[in-house]
Amino acid sequence: EKPGVGVVEKMEPRKNVLSRPAVANVDQLLVVMALKNPQCDWQLVSRLLVIAEMEGLDALLCMNKTDLVDKAEIDEVQEKLEPFPYPYYFTCALDYAGIDALLNMLSDRCTVLAGPSGTGKSSLLNAIDPDLSLKTGTISKKIGRGRHTTRQAELLPLHVGGSVVDTPGFYRLNFKGMQIDRLDHFFPEFEPWSANCAFRDCLHLTEPQCAIRQEIGKTVNPLRYDHYRSFMEELNEEEAY
Repeated sequence: EKPGVGVVEKMEPRKNVLSRPAVANVDQLLVVMALKNPQCDWQLVSRLLVIAEMEGLDALLCMNKTDLVDKAEIDEVQEKLEPFPYPYYFTCALDYAGIDALLNMLSDRCTVLAGPSGTGKSSLLNAIDPDLSLKTGTISKKIGRGRHTTRQAELLPLHVGGSVVDTPGFYRLNFKGMQIDRLDHFFPEFEPWSANCAFRDCLHLTEPQCAIRQEIGKTVNPLRYDHYRSFMEELNEEEAY
């Protein structure tokens, strides 16, 4: 066969699909954010995690670029994340901090990486598997965001088994087609308490005796709940149109 020419040998059933990045049949989603340069977009983190739940994917969070912050700043982020319903890791592609722990979670699974440009996804993958030799970029001083170095989603095999999908960075996703009363199903920390709400159709906003709101700051992360409220407003506006 000619170099660069592929042949479709088999069509597998589709078990899940992400529209942006455009990939299908993956096992888990790794959200990659930078601790600094660019600043972490926490609402985008929750947005991506909701989409992972919608598609039945396991999810992980990687807070990259620990070399750009001090211990106090890392402690502040850890405090912000507690409690948090997903595994999370602090990493640095330059000195390999946290790489082994993250690699264990990627072994023998198909993982899609997602997050804005400039968070160090390609550098992280190079640290995980140097044989990948992916092109990396820099942060634009003018707009404070990353320059795209990954132009298309690409499936890459790992030396420890499994594979990763490196994707272009992006900044905005919507929940097209989601019903308002389904959003709480995609916040797993709500699940143990939702049956305890006084009202069966509780949306966990202003209803009295809401078990979810009673857990804010205990088993429900206040920041995550703020994102839930914001997403509910977004869905209400979409429904109005």
